[in-house]
Amino acid sequence: MGGDSTKTLAIRGATWATVGVGLQRVVQTLSVLFLARLLVPEDFGLVAIAVLILNIVNRAKTLGLNTALVQHDGDDRKAADACFIINGCLTAITIGIVLAASPLASRFFDDPRAGSLLALMSLRLIPQALAAVPSALAVKALNFRKQALIQAADGLISAVVSVILALSGWGPWALVAGFLAGSTANAVLWWIRPGWNPRWHLDREVAARLMHASVRIWSAANLAFLIDGANRLFIGGLLGLVQLGYYEIVSRIVHAPVQSLLGIHDRVAISAFCRERDDREKVGRWFLRLSGLLLILTSLIAGPLFLFPEILIITVFGPSWEAAIRPARALAVFVLLAPLVSTAPVYIAAQRTGLLLRFTTIRTVITVGLLFAAAHVSLTAVCAAESLTALVFTPINIVLVSRMTGLRIKAVLSTLSVPAAGLCAFAASALGVRFFFPNSFTQPGIGPLFGILTPSVVALTLTIFAMRPHLVGEVRAIVSNAVGAGVSASDTR
Repeated sequence: MGGDSTKTLAIRGATWATVGVGLQRVVQTLSVLFLARLLVPEDFGLVAIAVLILNIVNRAKTLGLNTALVQHDGDDRKAADACFIINGCLTAITIGIVLAASPLASRFFDDPRAGSLLALMSLRLIPQALAAVPSALAVKALNFRKQALIQAADGLISAVVSVILALSGWGPWALVAGFLAGSTANAVLWWIRPGWNPRWHLDREVAARLMHASVRIWSAANLAFLIDGANRLFIGGLLGLVQLGYYEIVSRIVHAPVQSLLGIHDRVAISAFCRERDDREKVGRWFLRLSGLLLILTSLIAGPLFLFPEILIITVFGPSWEAAIRPARALAVFVLLAPLVSTAPVYIAAQRTGLLLRFTTIRTVITVGLLFAAAHVSLTAVCAAESLTALVFTPINIVLVSRMTGLRIKAVLSTLSVPAAGLCAFAASALGVRFFFPNSFTQPGIGPLFGILTPSVVALTLTIFAMRPHLVGEVRAIVSNAVGAGVSASDTR
């Protein structure tokens, strides 16, 4: 597979993935704006616990097989059959375990609804399992068009169901019903012309190869996910469900956009980097270019989050969510550095999954310990701990990736200097606005928020384009590849 073809497919795939995630996030954000005024923080906290536990369980029972299927270089049909059969068996076992253990959730969080919510939400594992293999095959082919449309439909159906039922007084059950409806629609749509029909035959040799390849990838991915899971468990168990509700809202406006960006990057990068694994210098250049663009985007999120959280939170969610202001500000550093903390696609493409596992293990142990200690203090301390660990492990990760791909530190620093300068310009403009118009920070509203953000965003944007004048050409080339004739996924098979 030639590099140019892979690049074209990757750009087109990233474009469709961005469209899908973007539409999904827009719908979800609008629904949260309604739901934040219809539900109380405790409702969000209860559902957050159920979602958290099931996400952990779902990631554990998949064993990383979907990523291993993307990386697999043999017979895709046999590998898909093996993944489907193994995943189906594990799903049935997992649901039984969750149903049996759900009463423990009510005891741990001292709320009888917690166990019932968890039991009902466990049904979501069924459509997730059904959609897993068709989705993984689409990722492997860098064919994200169908995935984008399905994601948009998932988000829309989930939002509509949640809002309608919340208006009817269903409380936290409205959120649960929305999740179930969206996941079910997702699975149904994936099985409309899936491009693969399962055969009930398990090739033991292929299954063994997949399991062997998935162990390290799965372990590293779940260790990273453990950080987020432990964080929510600590907050809910030590600070209470109300504080977890505040964190959930902060997560919707902070983690969700960042995780969306990283999710798009990882889904496209893993397949694209693996196709070019023999040319590690090219992988390094692609990584640096993608990371530079992601850092520019995260700086546009981190800047307002650190400097304007008061007016941002109150305007978007209302005065009842004022307690989320300080935690949101404390997460700004984490938001900015997120693209450089987790770079699994590079490790996987370089076939250094052992190193990835060791690095992730160390980061997880230190981070979880710090989060546990911070959860005994306050929600703001927990968020600050997230930012601190990102600040500590980012340079270590950069050094490891540079050694694997042959990147020079000078090139890395040059890439980092662009968003850094943009943030300095953003901060200078924000301080100027605060100095000349101090009252604007005490008057929440769309008008004041727009008036405060505009000068700072313009200053950041102009600075970035001044330091990286070819950025317009890069974006134009990306758009041209995305919508041009290019190479279709079917042509690469």
